[in-house]
Amino acid sequence: VHDIYWGVMTPSQALLMLYGLPPPTPKQTVSEMKRIFVDKEKMLEKKYLDILEKIVGIYKDFEHEKIKEISGTKLDELIVGTESYLKRLNELRKQIEKKAHEKTIEQIYKDVFTLLEAILGKKSQAQAVAEFENILVKKGKFTHQHLRILNEIVSARIEFKKGKLTAQKVDDARKHAAILI
Repeated sequence: VHDIYWGVMTPSQALLMLYGLPPPTPKQTVSEMKRIFVDKEKMLEKKYLDILEKIVGIYKDFEHEKIKEISGTKLDELIVGTESYLKRLNELRKQIEKKAHEKTIEQIYKDVFTLLEAILGKKSQAQAVAEFENILVKKGKFTHQHLRILNEIVSARIEFKKGKLTAQKVDDARKHAAILI
């Protein structure tokens, strides 16, 4: 029971931290999973929260000696529920990472083009890139590397919208945008 409990508790806490929350205590974890992933984001189905609540409830009863023994059938049932829960958490992790990548790419794009707008005035994306090259790069105020970075940011956003962007490319875009900014 102890292993099953920590086998679901630790990954649940990890996903809450991946989402951006401070590490929850085991006591807070179930309510936070419900608040964030079931109610707010609607990324986790209620049946998986029920599995977590059931495991935590049994563990607490066992810990406080309300339950002295657990049958083999009950343990098998808990193990099956745990495997199902962990499989779903793995999918949830991928969803959270994708959402974080989207947020990162959109923030980078917004930051870079807000700066370009301040420098060049309000332009379309294509006009801003062209004017950046003609006015700033060709006159030596920025290097060709900066133009390459700007084009990478634009293509990273396009690739993300097509669903083809990897975590490595998101990280590269973030690093390069910092250079450009």
